Amino acid sequence: MKYFGTVKTFDTVTGKGEITPEVAGDDLHFERGAIAWDRKVEPTVGQRLSYDVGQGVDRQACALNLQTI
Repeated sequence: MKYFGTVKTFDTVTGKGEITPEVAGDDLHFERGAIAWDRKVEPTVGQRLSYDVGQGVDRQACALNLQTI
């Protein structure tokens, strides 16, 4: 199932960020590896994206397969 949200933060050095879901729920973490477009183009704060929800290595929910809309 695809979800939609807005990039809240993204650190270009660590390649980690957070996305705020459009529907109720906690912010989700994501890593540069979850980006499904050219990874040379970094996500920007406020950018609207679609994503899937998965589980990170720490067993916490995270955003995967980030795509521009």
